[in-house]
Amino acid sequence: MILKDSKLLKIGLIASIFLLFSSILYSEEIDLDLASDDFDLLEDLSFEEFEADIEISDEFKISTETETLESISGSPITIEGSDTFSGSIIQSLVFGIENPGPFFKRNSRGLERIRTNINLSTKGEVFSNLKYKFGGLVRFDWGDWQGEKFRFGGNSTEFSLKDVYLDFYPSNNIWIRIGNQIIARGQFDTLSISDTINPRDLSIPAQGELSEFRQHVPAILVNFPLSDFKIEVVVTHNAKANNLGKVGSSFDPTALFQGLAVPGGSPLVPVYLKPSNQTELFARLNYSFNGGDFSVVFSDENLNQRNLKAINATTLSTELSFGFDRVRMLGLSGNLARGNYLFKYEGAQLSSMPIAGKDPTALPWHKRDQSILGLGIDYSGVDNLTLGFETDIKFTKDHTNDLSGSKTSVGQSIQARWTGLNDLLMINGTLSRLNSEKSVISSIAANYNIRDGLSLGGRLVQYHANSATDSFYPYKNQDVIMLSTEYSF
Repeated sequence: MILKDSKLLKIGLIASIFLLFSSILYSEEIDLDLASDDFDLLEDLSFEEFEADIEISDEFKISTETETLESISGSPITIEGSDTFSGSIIQSLVFGIENPGPFFKRNSRGLERIRTNINLSTKGEVFSNLKYKFGGLVRFDWGDWQGEKFRFGGNSTEFSLKDVYLDFYPSNNIWIRIGNQIIARGQFDTLSISDTINPRDLSIPAQGELSEFRQHVPAILVNFPLSDFKIEVVVTHNAKANNLGKVGSSFDPTALFQGLAVPGGSPLVPVYLKPSNQTELFARLNYSFNGGDFSVVFSDENLNQRNLKAINATTLSTELSFGFDRVRMLGLSGNLARGNYLFKYEGAQLSSMPIAGKDPTALPWHKRDQSILGLGIDYSGVDNLTLGFETDIKFTKDHTNDLSGSKTSVGQSIQARWTGLNDLLMINGTLSRLNSEKSVISSIAANYNIRDGLSLGGRLVQYHANSATDSFYPYKNQDVIMLSTEYSF
């Protein structure tokens, strides 16, 4: 990171002290549209495998899809019996290398945030067939951008519950989980097509830690076998929506509607509405075979991304009301491993998807059925190197010229990950073109394990958008350099 003045050098010195405590977790996803559900596709899981967090009695284990590493890495501490306690401290520093413009709070190049995340988790068993997990996150921001520079003080602390659930095994083949949880069933690193149960935290897209990417939902999950298949049924209630940036932040969602701002300073104020039906249903039929698996998915759900529903302009402000849309989805997903190749696919048929017009403020948005197909391949035949390619094709039925986008649109992503020094060093790069537009997101990241439980990381994230019609155009100058450390225990 290049700091040209003495004040920034002092900040860099202070920040380097914080870097003794924790490390980077990769994240970036693509196919972004801030005004539609595509905005939840900006985080990148960087080839990391989801860690299974399903513990069953010593006599058996239920084979299920691996779940997102939502809590902690590192070796857990045994408290008593089978109870364990684990945690991590992540210290991050983010420096903006461009001038975002006057619409955003940080309107020039400079230090954007210094943040500490503390993850704590404990799990154990009440009985041999009844287990529990309890975890939470404390987030502490050391300062904020005020006036023309970053200032320490005015600190904010947030606490949120993560995994809070009970696992019950009434028999060797039936698994029931009740509580706040993550249910990750996607095949891709950079696409989210049929994996829609959990909303995302997109307040700092492409910059957040993996442990904060998927948002926990209150749910009941039931998993049981039927002949050679597995059936999984999930019911959620009050699952909420994608978490977007605050007004004035680097990814203020109202930036897409700057044209509505009244000259003279009348602000844009987002109003988030609740869904008329807060209960959602997801069902999945899975078949595993040698070298792969195949799933059929059905859902009756609220889109995770709220869309514009109403505009109310007054002399004091312009209120933008964002609400939910109810859709039904029939999807499929699966993978096939052959030698050094891993083939992946996901598809979904969505009913009554909201599609904005050429002018997104023209309300109401149109409803159209939409089909999405994602295909991907990973190749690991070169020592220490994994290469990946993913593409998604979106088809909108009955598309007309007054709608945004096109009838058929395509997005692509290329990824590469190299590991060396006995797996102590990892370098990861991603280049993604967003679906239906010319916006491109690129990133390169490095992570080094100093010793067990302690690592250092750095990442450069750049956003490219040349057309004012691209959904990412307002954020094209939010390029950042990130430094972080992680201490896990």
